Amino acid sequence: MFGLAGQYIFLAFGFTVPAFQIAGGILLFNIGFEMLHGERPRTKATEKEHAEAIERQAVGIVPLGIPLLAGPGAITTVMVYMSHPIPDPLDKMFIFAGILVAVLASFGALSYADRIFQRIGRTGTHAISRILGLLLAAIAVQFVINGVLGAARLNGLLPS
Repeated sequence: MFGLAGQYIFLAFGFTVPAFQIAGGILLFNIGFEMLHGERPRTKATEKEHAEAIERQAVGIVPLGIPLLAGPGAITTVMVYMSHPIPDPLDKMFIFAGILVAVLASFGALSYADRIFQRIGRTGTHAISRILGLLLAAIAVQFVINGVLGAARLNGLLPS
């Protein structure tokens, strides 16, 4: 929906793509930063705190997973890429193809989550989460850089 209506949302609220890139980059960075931190070290937590943390983590997976799949980060990414001027409108279909691939990959990962977790374990899960958090943080920083440069160009501070 945001892929198709994103540009109209920009017009309705009167904000620019660079502003959205900066805001989206900050949100994505926050998510990536949280992924990098993972769980507290066991040496700083009692056994009871550790058991409660694992239980809270298991309960929170489903409600927290849905906003991450179709939340601010996903919406920002789609709207930013859809706002780029592309000469051939058919090229924007690649964005929708990317959304379809992401949906299918998410479906596969969620369908086989138990098997994947049994194979890689808690430590592997935390390691992958931290690596992906770092990649997400890097993408977020690039969004902010692109937004700042775009805002500077819009305000005439840099040549177009």
